[in-house]
Amino acid sequence: MKKLTLITFIMSILLLVSNSIEAKALALPELPTTETSKQWAVEVTNPDNDDSNLAQAKKGVYHTYSLNVKNVGKEVHDVKVQLFRNELNSNTKFGLLPTMEPPQLNQKGGHPLHVSNFGLSEKATDLNIVITWKEKGEGREYQETFTFHQK
Repeated sequence: MKKLTLITFIMSILLLVSNSIEAKALALPELPTTETSKQWAVEVTNPDNDDSNLAQAKKGVYHTYSLNVKNVGKEVHDVKVQLFRNELNSNTKFGLLPTMEPPQLNQKGGHPLHVSNFGLSEKATDLNIVITWKEKGEGREYQETFTFHQK
């Protein structure tokens, strides 16, 4: 009887530990998380949940996050920001939002682009933020991709 109680106790602990590890493994590590280059600072953080009209996370389906993008480099123009996620067993990436063309990102140190809330599938392992722009006085386009990994 003591062995059965001990085995039940150990199995219960293992079940609790494995469930908590699995739940933790499905989110971006320690928010906010930021990546910075010579031109951009990109931050993924907790969603703005103060508006009930915004999407709410659905356990087992998707997480929600917010996004800040700030110009920390040269003055630029024609800035475009796109968000993509990967799909398991596919080379195709899926867009999360329409292409954003925020004029405030043209100026260095201006107000950041802020996306209050977007969903990211729990099955996705990567979030890619793709920024394209042109430098003042140039017609050449530049592109930078910031990749955040879900664990």
